[in-house]
Amino acid sequence: MPQPTIQFRSHTERESSISIESLQTGSANSYIFRNILISSGYLRFDAKKIKGDFCYDAYTKEFMDQDKLKYTIYCYCYDLKQVIEDPELFEFTFEVQLESDRGILGIESIQWDFTNPLKGKENLHFFEDRIEKIWQLVGQKLFPC
Repeated sequence: MPQPTIQFRSHTERESSISIESLQTGSANSYIFRNILISSGYLRFDAKKIKGDFCYDAYTKEFMDQDKLKYTIYCYCYDLKQVIEDPELFEFTFEVQLESDRGILGIESIQWDFTNPLKGKENLHFFEDRIEKIWQLVGQKLFPC
């Protein structure tokens, strides 16, 4: 019998705004994209304990079917200046976990261009759309509560 999976809903504190101090963290374009996340329904949460010191900010959005959880998309923001070349290309990483008949599938985006606000919004919607299609392909399983 599958073990219940703890999802995000009640397990951490979240915010639906960004402070001026946190806007100054990350790349020059990142605050614009983080505002796009907020306006797209993502909520801010503290992910340093999960992802480490390079993760300066994080966001999440739950996708529902009626009142039941389909999946949750997480966005982690990394400050990799002086660590790698082109740190802005790796600043935002999206992750999702999908329930399937054979277990939980994890899907991640890396090295997508979010430096241009229009391209960033397009990439965000592309990821969300593809995850929805994959969720349907793997059987539309809801996360146990």
